[in-house]
Amino acid sequence: MFKEHSLVMQFIANDAQLINFTQTSTVINQGLVPIFSFWKPTTELQKANLLETAKHRNWQSKAKQLVELFNQYNIKFILFKGFAYNYTLYKEQSLRPHSDIDVFIDKKDYKLIEKLLHQLNYKAVASRQGRFVSYQNSFYDDKKINTVFDIHWQISNRTEIHPYFQFEKIYKNSTTITSADLSFQTLDSIHAFIYACFHFQAHRPEDRKHIWLYDLALMWNGFSINEHNKCLDLALSYNLYDLVGGTLHVLNSTFGKLITFEPINNRPFTFQSNYLQSRNLKGGDFLYRLKNLNGIKEKILYISEYLFQSTYYVQSRYVLKSRRWVYLYYPRMWLEDIFKLIKKP
Repeated sequence: MFKEHSLVMQFIANDAQLINFTQTSTVINQGLVPIFSFWKPTTELQKANLLETAKHRNWQSKAKQLVELFNQYNIKFILFKGFAYNYTLYKEQSLRPHSDIDVFIDKKDYKLIEKLLHQLNYKAVASRQGRFVSYQNSFYDDKKINTVFDIHWQISNRTEIHPYFQFEKIYKNSTTITSADLSFQTLDSIHAFIYACFHFQAHRPEDRKHIWLYDLALMWNGFSINEHNKCLDLALSYNLYDLVGGTLHVLNSTFGKLITFEPINNRPFTFQSNYLQSRNLKGGDFLYRLKNLNGIKEKILYISEYLFQSTYYVQSRYVLKSRRWVYLYYPRMWLEDIFKLIKKP
């Protein structure tokens, strides 16, 4: 499997953190099963790798089904993150486990896409839904090896929309990926790298998956010197220069001399390692997002979406057999949520 991807082998050989992952459960959680099944081929890891391969083939089939349906209705979309990386970085080998298929869409198409997913027997995940609450909704089937589609209509981290990742602009600059199975648009390589840094830094260090560093390292290593400079220039214009620099610093400390970089125009990095500020209360996320929404109308819609969730969400949250008395549970939900917001994270 790795013979066709010698660069991955080089990263494995230089990985300063790989030796620290000793438990099989940790290896699985870090997205490292294919890598570890090569590095330390135990029976348990070989079984886990076979399951990942089966999942990848199943999700290829399901992605093809959805892509064909989107094309039938002339819906523009971008596949990105883990599923797309298997095509852009890992030569269509099942080296990159992923927990969902991320789809970036124009928000005007969301209602139609939701309808089409329901026609394919996908169900919405019983979590908070709405335009401002999460900027994405998840849909899953109930097969033995299930498929999850995350439908995004904004690029955001835990609390904020990123103003430079607007769908029309990103779609215009997107790259076409064509394989024997399907054809789709994905982020161009430079935006993919900046987004991957944004995504990496949006998570607390303990929540970051190690496989994300392989994604970033493969992208950066594949750039020319000119593309390195172009990437840093664009990050500077997006106000993400230190975020990208901090991520490159992590890559260098993990993979050593395989990752090299220099600041542009004698502008040093601060090597910022945590993009998001620490929170004293869980309610900090709620308030930060509220602050970053533009205008009173959007703020009111955000609060109303947070408070008045669908009856389906409330039914699922409290495991109710029917929705007949579901409205009686709203006061309980509000009270519980208030206590959650004032808890420490």
